[in-house]
Amino acid sequence: MTFLLVCKQKKNIDTFEGVVAALLSLGQRVILTVQEPDAARDQRLAAQFDHPGFSVVPCPDGSHDDWRQAAALLRTARDWTQYAGPAYRDAAKLAARTAARLARELSAEHVPTVTPLSNAAAARVGAAFAQFERAVPRDPLYDEFLSAQAPDVVLVTPGLHFGSGQADVVKSAQALGLPTWMLLFSWDNLSTKGALHVQPDLMFVWNERQRREAAELHGFPADRVVVAGAPRFDGFFELESRVPRTDFFRPLGLDPARPTLLYLCSSRFIAEDEPTFIRSWLAALRRAGGPLAASNVIIRPHPDVPFGAEAEREAVHWAALPQATGWTHRPFDDPLALVLRTTYRTPEAFFECLHQASAVVALNTSAELEAGIAGRPVFTVLAHDQAADGQAQTLHFNYLLREHGGFVSYAADLSEHLHQLQAALSESPSAGAIERFVRDFLRPHGDQPVAPLLARMLVERAQAAARGVAALGTADRVTAAADRVLEPVAGGELAPAVPARLLRLAPDSPASILATPETKRWRRDGVYQLAASVRAWLESALRPGDTVYDIGAGVGAYAVFAAVHRGCTVVAFEPGFASFKNLCDNLAHNQCQGRVVALPIALGAQPGLVELEYARVAGEDQHTLTQRRWRSHREPGSDVPPQPVCADTLDDVVARHGLPPPAAIRLSVRRHAPHVLAGAGRTLALPGLRSILCCVRSADQAEAVAKALRPLGFSAEAFVDEGDHGISVGLTRTGPAPGRRLRDRGSRLWDGWARTRQG
Repeated sequence: MTFLLVCKQKKNIDTFEGVVAALLSLGQRVILTVQEPDAARDQRLAAQFDHPGFSVVPCPDGSHDDWRQAAALLRTARDWTQYAGPAYRDAAKLAARTAARLARELSAEHVPTVTPLSNAAAARVGAAFAQFERAVPRDPLYDEFLSAQAPDVVLVTPGLHFGSGQADVVKSAQALGLPTWMLLFSWDNLSTKGALHVQPDLMFVWNERQRREAAELHGFPADRVVVAGAPRFDGFFELESRVPRTDFFRPLGLDPARPTLLYLCSSRFIAEDEPTFIRSWLAALRRAGGPLAASNVIIRPHPDVPFGAEAEREAVHWAALPQATGWTHRPFDDPLALVLRTTYRTPEAFFECLHQASAVVALNTSAELEAGIAGRPVFTVLAHDQAADGQAQTLHFNYLLREHGGFVSYAADLSEHLHQLQAALSESPSAGAIERFVRDFLRPHGDQPVAPLLARMLVERAQAAARGVAALGTADRVTAAADRVLEPVAGGELAPAVPARLLRLAPDSPASILATPETKRWRRDGVYQLAASVRAWLESALRPGDTVYDIGAGVGAYAVFAAVHRGCTVVAFEPGFASFKNLCDNLAHNQCQGRVVALPIALGAQPGLVELEYARVAGEDQHTLTQRRWRSHREPGSDVPPQPVCADTLDDVVARHGLPPPAAIRLSVRRHAPHVLAGAGRTLALPGLRSILCCVRSADQAEAVAKALRPLGFSAEAFVDEGDHGISVGLTRTGPAPGRRLRDRGSRLWDGWARTRQG
């Protein structure tokens, strides 16, 4: 079976690392894609799992059409109304956050918190938004992406997140008849991350409480919820203390004979200014007298939140924990209190902090769950302060409290809280409540790792789903898919008429560019005439999620097309100053700045200060990079004086700036293509580079391009003469990516060709 795991960001895959490893050990194939692009991260993940059944592929960003913008607004508004129901009457902080997100989406200064509604009214609003969601068309790029990957099952995580782009993945997968299952990422996602915009077929959760939450908050059928447990804590369950108490406290400069309180900081959403609260808490602690006044206090910052002047921190090490490092600093005027940040990828040091602590204090953080695993009692106090208003004004705050079946002791004020801590230091609370909660909340199937259990659940259900699909005929499968996903309403085009100063990239395209002087030759009836061979290459050679280098991008017509229509990340090179300005304007007009990197860099065979010659008008995209070194001079220039530019090689630019490696390259510098390629030997040899489209001036140059690229594994597929557009030669890698010696040989070949073609 092939599982396609679609993650929103890196931390999602961190949570399910063990599940992926278990699936691979069961002989399954796993394709991973992360919606937040990061080529270096993808390479690290491929190396981390290092298994023939595992691969990482780029994820499409979706179409940049008018529906995309409408869907984002629709889903943000639905998230806003999610908090109108009675279940959220005490969750003012959550409601305020969605109002702020809606204000940003509308570019408004303020949007009020949604008005509370009755159950019936909230249900009507939710049903209306669900109907609107069904009218949003599927994204053809996700259809294409999923069809190309051909998984047996699609897994999405977190699945539920503000304005979730994963809704489009689920919608396309279900329409294609693919079982689509959601893996719940965290303990609070069902209550804190807005609405579930498109329901998956199954939802895998941690515990029975979350099964009820899915039904009560999102109307998700309980019989489609699978309780599996929390795989993210498997490694923490395996930890044991390895550092003697004296050895642990010595590098911290604290007395091991004193009782120790560990304070766990919360996220910025929960506590905007937690150090202020901690300062007042510490003062109350010292005024209490007795063991509290003399106790050590270790404060562990939240992983994502800076704490005070950390530039002044000192590194600490423990001999028994060679992989772990800690950093301490003392921002409080208290010799017994310090801030200790530890490496988060190696949790052994955090476990030692818990193990050595007499009790744990926190406002509202998932680290309380690790404290429960370590068997430590946890205490919380209501922070009557706007700086920490994300505590009681959320739903998940209540899940861990003793009065709701949890293990955390709650106090309404500092006086009660200090009394509870005094009692805990005098006599440790019973571990029974802690153990029961940890079992029910994190490992409901008993004391066994969750990751392999969840992997077996996934495989068993995938096999059952495959048997069910195999029993259906083709027509029945199409009908079943249609039953699950209501197709969008017909005639859903939202694009307004294009103003005369804009040119569509195609008659039916949502993308358009400015009608600048560079576009004059290619205008026809309000449409920019893309070269037919280039458009065909963009549509056939590029896959959603690919990275494309557009060298000689001009005003950006092809870069915008690749981003909008093909869902690609584009690195666009254009040294002509006027064209570069228009390129940036076109990216802004099409809202492509997040997918297209525009670089005003002239590429050549070697770095240096040289001259860029323009054919007709200075600054436009018809130019040639000469090999003449620029020198200061006073002679009268030509009608179109050359522009001095700092040229660079593609290889050096890629290495210096850490550009994402390309899957395809469009090279449209017809007058000096040999020089660009001469400086691109290492880039051309990258194994992920599949296709190159080179636009040159003559048939001889096209033949020379094909010949020179052949040793690098490329073969020419087509030579197309498009008149003013030049001759396009399309090349595809058919042989293996070359080794180092062949890469060097490729660079020498280009150097030799460049010398013969100079001028």
